[in-house]
Parts: sequence; C-alpha cells; structure tokens
Amino acid sequence: MTSTLSRVKQEQLRKRRNNLLRRHNDFWRLYAIRSWLIMEMPNKRIYTYSSHPEMPAPTREQMKERPQPAVHKTPADYVLGSSAELVFPKPPVFNTPERQSVWKHLIQ
Repeated sequence: MTSTLSRVKQEQLRKRRNNLLRRHNDFWRLYAIRSWLIMEMPNKRIYTYSSHPEMPAPTREQMKERPQPAVHKTPADYVLGSSAELVFPKPPVFNTPERQSVWKHLIQ
C-alpha cells in the first residue's frame, strides 16, 4: 500500500482484499467452482489465489473452445447509470409547532 493512502484506507483495502480471497475460497469449498485470481496492489505487490494450484488457469484459446461461452467483465460493467436515472425519494415533511423562547412567552 502506498503512503498516499491514509491508514483508514489502507486498513479498508486490507480487509476487502482478504475478504475477496476468502470468498474465492468459499466458491470452491461450498460450490466446487474453480477460480484463479491475480491482484496487483498499489505498492506493486502481487496477490494470487488458485483453487487448484496444480492446474493452470485456462488460456484465451481454451476459453474459446469450451461449450459454454466465457463471460468477461470489466469495470465498465459495474458503472452506475447517470445521476438522472437514479430515483431519490422525497424527504418527509414534518409539521411541528414553532418553538417559543421563554422571552416570547413572557412578552405575551
């Protein structure tokens, strides 16, 4: 982690990284889904996960040869729509009587 990240962000990144690695392991443990993961951190350290260390990750050619088409995701697949598409509920309106100060009460 680079020094440009605050300690809070560094800790958040560490927790998210460990959570992602744990979830990849859960995919194998719970659902028998093989997975390979490579992450390069801001400090250039590489983290890898392989559910089957003895089995290399499939190449592009092997992915094309499979009977089921491969699904490729990029950050663009997770971008939210424009803010115009987002629907925000209107905040509730509270009708509360006006507070009167002690001075106003004494004047009346």
